[in-house]
Amino acid sequence: MDSAAQHPEDDRYSYSTRALARLVLSDQMSDIADHAASLVPTTGDRGWYPGEIVAAARGLVDLAQAALVRAVLYERATGTSWEIIGEVLEITRQSAHAKFREDEQEWKEALHEPYYESSGPIRNLRLPDAAYRPTDAGRRLDKWARTHCDEDGNPVTDGLPELSLIDELNQVLAAINHLYRDMYTPTNQDQRARMLDRKAALLDRIAVETNRPQAAQQAQEARALAAEIRRGKDAGHLRAVTDE
Repeated sequence: MDSAAQHPEDDRYSYSTRALARLVLSDQMSDIADHAASLVPTTGDRGWYPGEIVAAARGLVDLAQAALVRAVLYERATGTSWEIIGEVLEITRQSAHAKFREDEQEWKEALHEPYYESSGPIRNLRLPDAAYRPTDAGRRLDKWARTHCDEDGNPVTDGLPELSLIDELNQVLAAINHLYRDMYTPTNQDQRARMLDRKAALLDRIAVETNRPQAAQQAQEARALAAEIRRGKDAGHLRAVTDE
């Protein structure tokens, strides 16, 4: 992939939704393990104030509840039905859907809008960090697993679901389409140009790997449009030009 595709804000587009959901779950589980491990030694017990150990255990319960949500989101990303999830949790399909539907919707929206809306210079991350920076998270979790699980190699990233070339292209196209979700909101032209560059790079690969010359032509058109955006041509003209 070219340098434009390596923009830090676009790292997640190199991973399937399933892989991102699994990384977030792994990250949550490592947090639980670290917090639980901190309660194993007794040497610091004299320094605890009354109720502090109960509070720490309650914190673990909260982390476990968050992990359950992440597990459900991962299962949903793999295609698990609400009926099966309900059976495991000993509730009805309808109850399972009602319990987790807002979490699932928030997850899907955050994949496209990783930051909360802000009118100031400071942006707060909405998407879990492991999904926003999956490459860094993968390296960190691989190291964690090698240290704590007596595993060799890359115990976390080696088992992540792979992303096909076509699926990656579809994710990029979905990201481009999302930029036009609201006709009253100005399109982020910087992101649009980055996505078009990424689209062009993927089409170049498709042209070579599948012997489709038309994909190479589409790549040239996408790259030309990205360059046009960066030159700051008339915004109305740019919006009229199709990205697909």
